[in-house]
Amino acid sequence: MTELKKPDEVALRPHYKAHYHFQFLSAAFRFGLFDILEKEPGTTLTGISERLGLQQQPTRILLLGCTATGLVRKEGDGYHNTPLTQPLGERPGHVPATYIPWETHGIYRAISWFYESLQENSNIGLQREIPGTAPTLYGRLAENPELESTFHTMMSAVTQLVAEDVATELDLSEYRHLLDVGGGAAMNAVHLAREWPDLEITIGDLPSIVPQANDRIAAQGLGHRVRAVSLDAFHDEFPVGHDAVFFAHFLEIWSSDRIRTLLAKASRALPSGGGIFVVTPYQYDDETGPERSAYLSAYFHTIASGEGMVYTPKEYEQWFDEAGIEPAKPVQLGPDTVVIRGRKR
Repeated sequence: MTELKKPDEVALRPHYKAHYHFQFLSAAFRFGLFDILEKEPGTTLTGISERLGLQQQPTRILLLGCTATGLVRKEGDGYHNTPLTQPLGERPGHVPATYIPWETHGIYRAISWFYESLQENSNIGLQREIPGTAPTLYGRLAENPELESTFHTMMSAVTQLVAEDVATELDLSEYRHLLDVGGGAAMNAVHLAREWPDLEITIGDLPSIVPQANDRIAAQGLGHRVRAVSLDAFHDEFPVGHDAVFFAHFLEIWSSDRIRTLLAKASRALPSGGGIFVVTPYQYDDETGPERSAYLSAYFHTIASGEGMVYTPKEYEQWFDEAGIEPAKPVQLGPDTVVIRGRKR
């Protein structure tokens, strides 16, 4: 008998059943199903069951979920990856493959506290689901080394893609010494230094990050132009002697008041005419999307800091103006990332 669905039920179903889709994807990835089907396309239920170490009933349930949601396809008795999942079986280090472990272990349970986080205006998801005592995710990662490794693997893959665009799309030819605030393990700094051979870069980050960043810089043969130093962005004044300040995927973590504070510090550290560059996820000025801005805003509020969100270019331009920075036309990097830029008056 054909199941009749009302139009509103059909439209809403992907939203209220989305958790099942992720569980099919996460379980199949963790069991290595996509690897098996990449190496042995057409493997049958019995073969998959043996290779996964599962009994046949659980294997049937997993395969039913994966076929029904388009993650695998069935031809005769054999199963195959689809274009969605084929890269997961042949390139385990590419971006979606790094997202899945992080979403599984770092976000999935914690984001279920979204409602309570909105009520309390705090990152309840972090407090309930991530062990530790630090008030932000980044502090708690240091208390959970395995989760920290999963996080940095994901971030390195994501930053790699954006860093290439940032280095090629921004014109830094007039600058000689850039301060990269919160520059982490030097992914952006390395790309910028390669693209702009006359540019010196100082990364300012927490003491626990500095050795890793300097190791990466040395391995790339850039130690003569790039270095990482200890900088607590919220407690230290920014060092002078730079003619540009660079924030990449850092400001959106924090509240608008903290962003104003950081931009004021950047302005004080720069000479007149110095450049400010903010690489950030993009939100439309009318606050209707895109989807990634919504995902990340929920993540920042529920888990990461309890205070941040993806802000609009219009807001950044207002904050620039308050800090004595003349805004310039933003640079769009694909549909989801924008560089807000300006010069100190």
